[in-house]
Amino acid sequence: MSLALPARAEPSAAALASEPVLDLPDTGSLAFDDASASPPTDTDSGWLDRFTFKFTQLLYAQVHDHKTDSGRHKQATVEDNRLGLLVKYQNPFAPGWNLQGSGQAKLYWPSDYDFEGLSSQSIEMEQRLDNVEMRLNELYLSKTFGSHTFKLGRQTLVWGEAEGNSVLDTLNVLEYRDLSTIEVEDARINQWFAVWEHFAANRRWAMFVNLNPQFNPLPRQGSPAYSAPLFPIDDPNPDRHPIEVGARMQWSVEHSDLSLMAAYLQENQLHYLTPTTLNGHIQSKDNGYWLLGASANRAIGKLLLKLDLAYSVGLLEDTNILAPIPHTSTARKDQIGASFGFDYALTNDQNINASVQARSFLDQDSGLAVSERTSNGDIFGTWLIRYNCRFWNDTLTFISYNQGTLNAGQALTSAMLTYSIDDHWSVMGTVVGTFANKQSALPVLDQDVRLGFSISYSL
Repeated sequence: MSLALPARAEPSAAALASEPVLDLPDTGSLAFDDASASPPTDTDSGWLDRFTFKFTQLLYAQVHDHKTDSGRHKQATVEDNRLGLLVKYQNPFAPGWNLQGSGQAKLYWPSDYDFEGLSSQSIEMEQRLDNVEMRLNELYLSKTFGSHTFKLGRQTLVWGEAEGNSVLDTLNVLEYRDLSTIEVEDARINQWFAVWEHFAANRRWAMFVNLNPQFNPLPRQGSPAYSAPLFPIDDPNPDRHPIEVGARMQWSVEHSDLSLMAAYLQENQLHYLTPTTLNGHIQSKDNGYWLLGASANRAIGKLLLKLDLAYSVGLLEDTNILAPIPHTSTARKDQIGASFGFDYALTNDQNINASVQARSFLDQDSGLAVSERTSNGDIFGTWLIRYNCRFWNDTLTFISYNQGTLNAGQALTSAMLTYSIDDHWSVMGTVVGTFANKQSALPVLDQDVRLGFSISYSL
């Protein structure tokens, strides 16, 4: 689990949607083996065998009394105190058919920042659901026949090789609510896709369509990185009916995989434009664009090299306009991006992976007014380093996660130690430190130090 810092420093209004958000801690991958599994037999002990349950009690606290670089004073306080339930379901109910789903529920205790916030937002809920939040993560039906597979429903689609830091990983939206979630894999929100895949020899084709694309949600009020907006925020144009479609071709050669892809997508991040008058509203602007991409990996002994390339046509670039009332705007530009990384197995129980992502808009200053300036530098992006080590026959696991921006405006470092007591019980301790200067998107997280503890029961 982990907080993925935004890839670039946004203007203060745009930073509203790049705040962090919660997912159930330490849930691991929500993926299951696909529909190739055999259907249930008479030896099944019951329908409950198709379910997996995990209960987790989580406690996180910000423990450092300090003043941030932006001048805000922060006191030590408990931020997260919640009980979570993760449920997974898989049912290969007939040859070639598979039904798969997962969902979560969270109960917020009074010391959790979301305790009051959820109560105030539960107008449409029954009273008994106050301070309980439920979410469907995954629910899809798949059918495999011959070399073809069709999937329909709420699911995850991931493009690119550099996990958690790829310029091509743009199909699923993200929600970072607080620092109990760090890694991008834990923050992805699945969407409703129709997917077709075809396998032939060493090649694989895939196509998808999404008729109702979603966007990165706004931060939850009261969360650690929440900043109250100065103006009311309007929703995107309700008359627009966005769509996403894409195709990918992958083929394998000795020690390598190569992929080409093309798609029409919606930017996951809405652009928030501050008004030109003191009584105006912040405008939420969505945007469709074309993506052309390529990716490759190469295995060399214990080393796996990874490369992702992206060319985006018609992205919106945020700009600042200096006027009697300064405000933000956008300009449509093309962008190139690349991610390069590697995985290296130090031993059977230790591995390290690292990656660098870099982006740049083409012709940044063309078409801008004299008083208009772009919000990004010539090159912007993020770096990521992860280290994993298992001890004592996998009963003890240590994970170090470090990420930051290329311009050194933001950085996060964390260490997590998990002890598996038996097949059902585990405990975890975490320390997270963040740095952010006042020019970054999240200056409120400057010099924060958080300690976390969780206990989990699985069955």
